[in-house]
Amino acid sequence: PACLASIPVSDGLEQLGADGLYREILRDETVLRLKELGKISDGEGFLERTFLSPASFRATDVIISWMKDAGLTTWVDQMGNIHGRFEPSNSTDKALLIGSHMDTVIDAGMYDGALGIICAISALKVLRVTGKLQRLTRPVEVIAFSDEEGVRFQTTFLGSAAVAGILPESILQVSDKSGTTVQEALRLNSFEASAAALGQVKYSPESVGSYVEVHLEQGPVLEALRYPLGVVKGIAGQTRLKVHSSSLLFLFRWKVNINTILRPKHNQFKPN
Repeated sequence: PACLASIPVSDGLEQLGADGLYREILRDETVLRLKELGKISDGEGFLERTFLSPASFRATDVIISWMKDAGLTTWVDQMGNIHGRFEPSNSTDKALLIGSHMDTVIDAGMYDGALGIICAISALKVLRVTGKLQRLTRPVEVIAFSDEEGVRFQTTFLGSAAVAGILPESILQVSDKSGTTVQEALRLNSFEASAAALGQVKYSPESVGSYVEVHLEQGPVLEALRYPLGVVKGIAGQTRLKVHSSSLLFLFRWKVNINTILRPKHNQFKPN
């Protein structure tokens, strides 16, 4: 399957030219790979790829093949995160990490998470086929995080939290709906699943210079302004509630019902 979404641009590089090369890899091949990854699902007729599911391992094989196609050294860590790294000779610089998550929600869109992984791989492939990858002085690493959505265990960011070193050991005992714990699920798939193994996944902050993630806009702002790209300076945190009322819709309801809300209270007041 990986070969279906790989364009052999290096064979005709001189005839293709820089503009054509960028179009083929950064646009055409990227779109092909997004579609291919979007078909790797545990569900039929919709996209579902949760942490340590059969589809997640099929996706792992494909992503690794794409990373190798970009000239990266690959491995899978003890939390199932996929790494593809270029390490310059004798470099002492801090690494640039680029990535996103490979898991999905149930009935997901094909761009969420996958876009950040595939764009990163495509960018490094351009450097490889133009001979510029070997000129880098800073290590560059693409990471496809195994879990962000938290669908299976209702515990988000397992993959990135492990890399950041903030995943508590107690997470190994969290169970999914079938009663399988994180530890059991990892061991069933040949991971060590111990506190020591989690410690091996952690990256030292001193080894990382920066992290970049390409993500689709989950809102209408860029589209309304007709901007192709936005640089994010902050993100909105999430809180899961059993009962939730949209603040925006509440404002409209409040305006519509203002007279009803205030009239009974007004009638309660008596003149002095």
